[in-house]
Amino acid sequence: MTPSPHRTIQHSSPLLHEIREKGYTPVDMHIHTHHSDGAIRVPSLLARARTLGIGVAVTDHMEIRGAIEACRRPHEVLVIPGVELNSHEGPHILLYFYTPDDLAEFFATHIRGDLTKSQYRALHLPVAKILESAAGYRCVKIAAHPFGYFGIDRGVLKCIEKKTLPAGTINCIDGIEVICGAMGRDLNEKAARYAGEYDLPITGGSDAHVLPAVGGVVTGVKAESVEGFLDGILSKESIVIGSTASPLHQGMSAGVIGWNYLPAAVSTLQVHFEESIPRLKRYLAGLLR
Repeated sequence: MTPSPHRTIQHSSPLLHEIREKGYTPVDMHIHTHHSDGAIRVPSLLARARTLGIGVAVTDHMEIRGAIEACRRPHEVLVIPGVELNSHEGPHILLYFYTPDDLAEFFATHIRGDLTKSQYRALHLPVAKILESAAGYRCVKIAAHPFGYFGIDRGVLKCIEKKTLPAGTINCIDGIEVICGAMGRDLNEKAARYAGEYDLPITGGSDAHVLPAVGGVVTGVKAESVEGFLDGILSKESIVIGSTASPLHQGMSAGVIGWNYLPAAVSTLQVHFEESIPRLKRYLAGLLR
């Protein structure tokens, strides 16, 4: 396996039995179900996780029904309740809660009222507000795919580089996702270098939207409970092993995502346009200087 600049990150297909033999519980920390823009049914997800011998975190876009269902169904694997929040400025924030009840209360209190008509989007919530709201709960705040994506600003660190977010934003986040299956290796390695340079807690996940992609990236902690696992991430005890999804899985995911967003295509384009207005204003202001 090829080591990264960060000693606890390996960019290669995870050998799950070796990870378990070393005492780690491997968990895919970034999964989307059919409750948002994925094609994965929760019972199938739990069955695959059991077969692979991994835990899972359900992190649907702006939706918690999949996470709650996974926690409440009988399961023999570690299940971490989570959600992926889309911010007004563009970046995505992953939140992992210690209990499904806390996730449900947070979502009902701070998120549901700000959902827009565009599927799986929260136009009205800036990153600062999301992090401020989450600070009142016992949860782990992670910057998803921090340098992604090409052509659109879906990463906190990308927006900090472009000065569309204050540099201090990263200080309000617990850690960063250093391997995301949906990202290219170059951007994952850039995230790994950043985590190493600033000694940040790390996670990784497949960003799976289709069942075969689950388990392509895992986070390992020597713990068997949700509390122990999340505490281990915060204590910088986690390892991350995985790689960019195969072209086949990427193609399958793109088809699923496109199909799910098609009914809301017009409102989604409107959201993209409105997100671009601040960048356009800065560009025009620069021309007038």
